Amino acid sequence: MPAAALVVAIAVSVTPILVVNAFRVLATGTFVRAELGRDGFPPDGYGFTTDQRKELALLGLRSIEPGSDGIVLLERARLPNGSPAFGFRELSHMRDVRRLFGIALRGQLIALVVIAALALGLARTRFRTVVPLGLLAGAVATLAIAVLAVPLILLGFDGFFVRFHEIFFSGDSWRFNNADTLIRIYPEQFWQDVSRLAAGIAVAQAVVLVPLAWWWHRAARRGLE
Repeated sequence: MPAAALVVAIAVSVTPILVVNAFRVLATGTFVRAELGRDGFPPDGYGFTTDQRKELALLGLRSIEPGSDGIVLLERARLPNGSPAFGFRELSHMRDVRRLFGIALRGQLIALVVIAALALGLARTRFRTVVPLGLLAGAVATLAIAVLAVPLILLGFDGFFVRFHEIFFSGDSWRFNNADTLIRIYPEQFWQDVSRLAAGIAVAQAVVLVPLAWWWHRAARRGLE
């Protein structure tokens, strides 16, 4: 593959890698507990206590984690009155979420391994600048994307949320009633906060990556002189 094509391929992979890193940080029990328990988080309008809400939200998180029992955890879950906590559509949606989350994690790992292998393989060749230049371009592109996307997330979250689900999920399988458990444990405010924090974490990583990649690129160029 020509050097320019490698640079472009690496650059294109940077933003998804940084975004998945952000979701790795947020897809944790620590974040879920802090988010649902924080001051100002809207209470459930149908009777869940904060502890009941946290328990089900943490169960939902565990159901999408690689290596867990998966959706079986949600099939076993019960409401305080003994009825199933999640309906068929909710279980089906969470299967899709688990599948997509797994694809994202595996894809990120593969991309990182490939980039690391390229860096090692090209380190002593005349193409040693390819990886740092690709990382630099990708980090700058991430910041440019953020300049365009963050205002949309902040000012038009509903539209952003709908477009996201239309891209990654088929039909209207992701649309639920306000009384459905998934909406009660993960209300819109939860996803607004996740989106803003994920964008902030991705931008912070890009800000750190720009000078590091620039330094690496300069050092690699000096090695060619």
